[in-house]
Amino acid sequence: MCTGIMLKSKSGNSYWGRTQEFNLTLDYDGGIIPRNYKLKTAAAYFVTNYAAMGVVLAEHPLLVDGVNERGLMGGSFYFGHYNRYTELEKIQAADKIPLGGAEFVTYALTNYGSVQELKERVNQDTAIAIMDDLVGIPQHYVFQDTTGASIVVEPSIEGGYEIYDNPVGVFTNSPKFDWHLINLQNYVGLSDYMAQDIQMGDLHVISNGKGSGLRGIPGDFTPQSRFVRAAYLKHFSDPVEDEQAIDQIFHLLNSFDIPKGVVKVTSDTDVQYTQYTSAYDAQKKKMYIHLYDNRSIQTLSLNEGDLTGNIPQYFALNHHQQYCAMPKK
Repeated sequence: MCTGIMLKSKSGNSYWGRTQEFNLTLDYDGGIIPRNYKLKTAAAYFVTNYAAMGVVLAEHPLLVDGVNERGLMGGSFYFGHYNRYTELEKIQAADKIPLGGAEFVTYALTNYGSVQELKERVNQDTAIAIMDDLVGIPQHYVFQDTTGASIVVEPSIEGGYEIYDNPVGVFTNSPKFDWHLINLQNYVGLSDYMAQDIQMGDLHVISNGKGSGLRGIPGDFTPQSRFVRAAYLKHFSDPVEDEQAIDQIFHLLNSFDIPKGVVKVTSDTDVQYTQYTSAYDAQKKKMYIHLYDNRSIQTLSLNEGDLTGNIPQYFALNHHQQYCAMPKK
């Protein structure tokens, strides 16, 4: 249950952010993976061409989302029931690198410098293999770069990927991305203007208030509803300068924040909630993140690490809520 939104500033610079929801409590770090590093996956090895930075699973070079040194940004999103993973032996026979579903973002961000490069090469380079553990969970992916291009990559065909241009710059979960785009047709009547009063015969019917132009926008946490809500909130939001872009992403993603207990999976203790919300600046190669337990925004820059080092570097996230006292005027 994740939601992603991309923005371009008035100056044309690219920013992207996402919420991360799961019903398993995972331990996250900030991480930097250097270039020219031999990275071991569940079934293979590959050497990184680009340094990349983002949210990793605790002290493990496995990016959930991130940005690389060329400004390519992206993340993994749950894709249950629609993924079509392939037997490991078939991938090896095709001379491709087999990856687990959760490993693809790491490979993409350390091997491709742009959306166009990813589109051209990915189906020749890799495929997602059937695996049993957490690394094999159903996933699909979204990427965007400094040009403002955005694509969706879905392992929904045997031994490869379906790739879609992402004209709306938002992303959620199953079903497939092309279905979400068609579903937007059901909401073309939404407006950012308050509905006006009407005269019905002798009866003056007043509008039901500010925000009535958005009456009917879906408010639940299903992927279908979140996609529509993200698309229209982004569409109606004010254009911003670079200085306001990260804040704008966090404000938009606030609409998708899930408190603990609101979405139960199988029991009162098996719940999905927003474990973190992250945002990325493609130009500065910088991450901004707040956690469920600490709403203060923490930052990490790719330039803070050794991009040509022999090992990945890890950075602890602060889970203790920080409060700032008001200064006297």
